[in-house]
Amino acid sequence: MSGGSYTHLASPATFRFTNLGPVKDASLQLGRLTVVAGRNNTGKSYIANVLHGFLMTWYEWPGAPKCLLGAPADFPNIEGIAETLANRGRAVIPLDPDGIQHQRRTLLDQAGRAFSQEGIPYALGSTGDVFAESSLSVEIEDTDATWAPKPMGTSFRRTAISMTHDGAKLVVSFREKGPAETIEKIELDTAWSYYHFLVRGLFPTSFVLSSDRAGISLFHRELDFMRSEVISVLHKLGDEASRQSVAPILFLTEMSDRHSLSVNDDVDFTRHVAELRGEAASLPHARKLATQLRSMVGGYFASARDDIRFMSRARGADPGFNIPLSLASSSARGLSALYFYLRHQAALGNLLVIDGPENHLDTRNQVRLARLLAGFVASGLRVLITTHSDYLVKELNNLIMLSRDFHGKIALARKLGYKAREEIDPGLVRAYVAGDGGLTECGIGPFGIEMPVLDETIDSINRAAIELSSRAEGAK
Repeated sequence: MSGGSYTHLASPATFRFTNLGPVKDASLQLGRLTVVAGRNNTGKSYIANVLHGFLMTWYEWPGAPKCLLGAPADFPNIEGIAETLANRGRAVIPLDPDGIQHQRRTLLDQAGRAFSQEGIPYALGSTGDVFAESSLSVEIEDTDATWAPKPMGTSFRRTAISMTHDGAKLVVSFREKGPAETIEKIELDTAWSYYHFLVRGLFPTSFVLSSDRAGISLFHRELDFMRSEVISVLHKLGDEASRQSVAPILFLTEMSDRHSLSVNDDVDFTRHVAELRGEAASLPHARKLATQLRSMVGGYFASARDDIRFMSRARGADPGFNIPLSLASSSARGLSALYFYLRHQAALGNLLVIDGPENHLDTRNQVRLARLLAGFVASGLRVLITTHSDYLVKELNNLIMLSRDFHGKIALARKLGYKAREEIDPGLVRAYVAGDGGLTECGIGPFGIEMPVLDETIDSINRAAIELSSRAEGAK
């Protein structure tokens, strides 16, 4: 669980990555649509994976209570508040806007340092020594001290604390008080609740489609089988003391940690997709967007138990098919998780991270995916893509140009096959080119994203083709 879904973020945040593989120093701000383009081996996937890892762990950062307990300077006295709460059932924390800003920045600084030490290796599926010099830091602009939802309560780890505010004070009370509430437990719950008041809504919930997503349908069941077999073998070896010393769960955890967090999250989502059948996505137009995706792949997906099937687009289609997802095309496999996400989990304000959206897609479907991404943004999703597809970027530019007002726009859009909600407001776009150890922000002009790095190769090929064809035409 991460920070929840919101239609907007409380504050623009700048994420800075240093010494992250080929990335030496790079800063990024999220737009409603964020495009990170560049050549291979420029660190695009590193940035996407680390950002996703931070967003998925920030809200439940284990070090948060420790930062708040002990009455650190410029923070409320959590122990004193907990004691008042235990004795009177209610406590009040005055809200000072400047103090709130300082507290948020202090927590961000400490969380960033903790994530850099432990979270980055975890996010990238590596050991700590490989990324010992890597870091992620986050800076936020000033926010209103009372932007958090109200009335606001927290149920993190089933805490019994509720907090509401009126802009001037934060009222702390029990949602329910159990008979065995110790002062230590009340202090911990109060610390967690105040932490959530400070950070709630700062960052969006992240859902990731890893660059390896097309292969996940092939090996996730084999991973489950391997885990079962390893546990079975370990429990057959030696006496009880020997079995305990092997620590099967730790062993399996170490096995899984060899994959990046994005791959693990992709596997976990696919593994449990059948359990989502009773849930419906709250994102407006999510079902329509899922239907567009089905049209792209020429079929539809269904899940039952631990099996995912890929079937004909319409029942009775001739020739029809109904096959395991593992036998489907790589494009269908790669987009299956996105389909189920749209059907069951997508919500306003979520951040959808797609590492290499063009993977396994032909050029026509890369163009169609660009239009689908525009539909995501129009419906209230945030989208971050890493890409080296000039087709995808050029179509995004077409959709940016389509947002402008000009004579005959409706007729021209119809002629070119564009639909409603496919245009992109350039003010919602942030774009970067990865290279030379960093990120260079691109301008967003009247013709879209100014990204010459993707044009250079195409221009070179076109120049070569023109010269070769002129020579070939005169050859005997």
